[in-house]
Amino acid sequence: MSILIKKNKASFAIEYCMLIIILVAALLLMQYYIIRAFAGRWRTTGDVFGFGKQYEPDVTVVCEGEECP
Repeated sequence: MSILIKKNKASFAIEYCMLIIILVAALLLMQYYIIRAFAGRWRTTGDVFGFGKQYEPDVTVVCEGEECP
């Protein structure tokens, strides 16, 4: 009986190790897509602040105080 219990404990440990290995492999394979999703989300959030406009050093006017047009 104790041999059966030890065998079950060992098989559970192997199953958990395999599960962790599969999860890590899946995350490593999907790493590119996850990074792209985060970058796209950050860009969308940043575009909301600028109303879709981007900063251009030669064209963008910086206003200070009441001197703004």
